Amino acid sequence: MGTIHARGKKNRLYVYFQYLGVRRHEKTPFFCETGKNGCKCRQCKSTAGWLHELECKIDDKTFKYAEYFPESRVAKALPMADSSPQISFGTYAILWLDSQKTVFSHATFITYTSSINNLLATFENMSICDIKPAHIRTYIKNSEVSPKTLKNHVGVLSSILSAAVEDDLIPKNPCTSVKLPHISSVEVDPLSLEEITMILNWMKSHHPNMLAFFAVAFFTGMRTGEIMGLQWGDIDFNSHTITISRTITAGKLKHRTKTADSRTVDILTELDEYLSYHKQFTYMKSEWLFLTYENKPFNKTDNIIKTYWKPCLKALGIKYRTLYQTRHTFACLMLDVGENINWLKKMLGHKTLDMILRRYGNRIDKTVGRKGGKLFIKKKTQKNQLIRSN
Repeated sequence: MGTIHARGKKNRLYVYFQYLGVRRHEKTPFFCETGKNGCKCRQCKSTAGWLHELECKIDDKTFKYAEYFPESRVAKALPMADSSPQISFGTYAILWLDSQKTVFSHATFITYTSSINNLLATFENMSICDIKPAHIRTYIKNSEVSPKTLKNHVGVLSSILSAAVEDDLIPKNPCTSVKLPHISSVEVDPLSLEEITMILNWMKSHHPNMLAFFAVAFFTGMRTGEIMGLQWGDIDFNSHTITISRTITAGKLKHRTKTADSRTVDILTELDEYLSYHKQFTYMKSEWLFLTYENKPFNKTDNIIKTYWKPCLKALGIKYRTLYQTRHTFACLMLDVGENINWLKKMLGHKTLDMILRRYGNRIDKTVGRKGGKLFIKKKTQKNQLIRSN
């Protein structure tokens, strides 16, 4: 049985009801006169009658979503008949995704939307009851995406089908008996010191306003979204530290990092000069450390990759690597010179040493690095900073 709730300053009435196995909520054209639970005002009584009529039509399989909720995203996304006795995968997937919007983060919702769009090309018009393990294996066989992306897509498919099991639409999730292809571990392909120097010199010549961006990436190991989220107030030139408390993911600003609310990282001597140099570009102009040429904060990694990273590597003839390899590069440089792995864990923002040991274990305790362990040395000063050796 459906329920009615008043929300917002104007006490707009919303109805909650079960449709095609999914719990739905939609706003109505009615407004409660008191805003109290269990109100018996004229508007609430009208909404109750309206909801009863709606549920009767659902039971009779004569309900048309768009007739009751013409402005709903769900109504606009369902071109097929609502009264089908066997719900299609496409219909159920759209309803399920919409029901998760308040549960997922913005970035997760975008990722799931992308996966569902991929799945719809194969399963959209199939009855959800008819999807068998053989269909999923065929989908996997014909897929042209990377193994990691394929695993994500099948994971979303499994989540949808698990929800269908809970809603008594199907007896068993067919994904449980399907074996996914092996996914190789993340490739660590760091850049050399010579390549880092070439990149930074190229940036200084062609995009000096972005020189510090890539210096931060190479000399702190920060994630790209964390660098985009930096503000001048995060930089402490006295204690030589950077406080990381924001990240930008899928165009949205989040006041926390990937693994914690915040962390503080050391500014290496190598980075000091780049941050000081960067003051001329944004220090008196914005609270944000890095700005586009339109003087706006960056909100998408793609913009940085297409405008700066790819053109730079191409111009220099350096083998292409993902921008994330700057993070791996920092980790490898530090381990190659015997840096303390607990300090590195703190710099990278990992909660445990497990990730470092799994990804970079072959570099730990190496007696000779690329520069014979002479790139950086640790000096016990009051600031406990890393400085360049002479």
